[in-house]
Amino acid sequence: MQKRNLFIVASPLQFLNAIEAKEAFQTKNNILILMYNTNLNATDAHQKNNLLNEAEWDEIIQYDLGSVHKKKRFFYQVNLIKSLLQFQYDYIFSGSFGTMHQVILANLRPQHIYLIDDGNETIFTYEQIKDNKYFSNLSFSRKLRVLRFFFVNLQWRINQDMNFFTSFNIQETNNIKVIKHNFSYLKANKLKKCKEDDSVYLLGQNLSEAGFMEKDIYLNYLKKIIKHFKKKIIYIPHRTEEIDHRYNELISDSFIIKTSEGPIEAGFITKGIYPKIIVSFISSALFNLDTIFENSEIYAVKINSQDLITKQDVVQKCYDFFDNTRVSVIELS
Repeated sequence: MQKRNLFIVASPLQFLNAIEAKEAFQTKNNILILMYNTNLNATDAHQKNNLLNEAEWDEIIQYDLGSVHKKKRFFYQVNLIKSLLQFQYDYIFSGSFGTMHQVILANLRPQHIYLIDDGNETIFTYEQIKDNKYFSNLSFSRKLRVLRFFFVNLQWRINQDMNFFTSFNIQETNNIKVIKHNFSYLKANKLKKCKEDDSVYLLGQNLSEAGFMEKDIYLNYLKKIIKHFKKKIIYIPHRTEEIDHRYNELISDSFIIKTSEGPIEAGFITKGIYPKIIVSFISSALFNLDTIFENSEIYAVKINSQDLITKQDVVQKCYDFFDNTRVSVIELS
């Protein structure tokens, strides 16, 4: 039986990295699982499908939790996993490490497991598993979620090394192999057609929606950025950022809000834009954009710890990952 390769994608950025992995590893017989929930975020599903070229995949599984009643989801997941068990796998690439992903990896037992980038979540996942003690330190709620699968004859513990295919500066360990990439496929196919744009591209974040800070404080930081750069700013909201009436006072001829139809890393290239200046806060997109657009000025605006409601240590770790890059961390008054 010829082995398959499985790509599990749950965000537009994961999809972009899955495409890079497919090209870098030159895999064949590729199965793609697109995971989303149209009830919670229809934009997310739309952005992933915008990146989809069906001819590039041997099989595509659309996994929409929004189409399944909550009481039936567990058995829906079990049936999906058991249907995948009919094949053997050489590589499995996954951008997330949630309960469903964990059980898939535990049961399909491929020759190789690689986690692909999903922004700052990649950093958090690496920190969780790098000491090889992850499964002995599962939270009680996570244990309950994974142990359900044991009662339908499915495993939950992954008994092999998990590796990373990443653009981040993370270090190999005794049990983690790291293969670095620099979006070479994306750059080789698209970058030559881009023209420089003098506007400041400000990448929004869902810092308020994720509970890091109050919305009014976040908007105050945007005002500081407008004052600092004194140029036309194109604001690109995060796909889960709520744009409410309070943004209206920012809008002017020099502050324009434009939504992105996919990962910003791909968005610039597909629109033929070579941004001269890119600004955000702790967005991992800055790290990727530093790799792709080597002539751009890239800035991460420092958030004062007293402006954060929680997770101050997490935010600092995100800034630390900009070390040894061209991303300049700046403080604004």
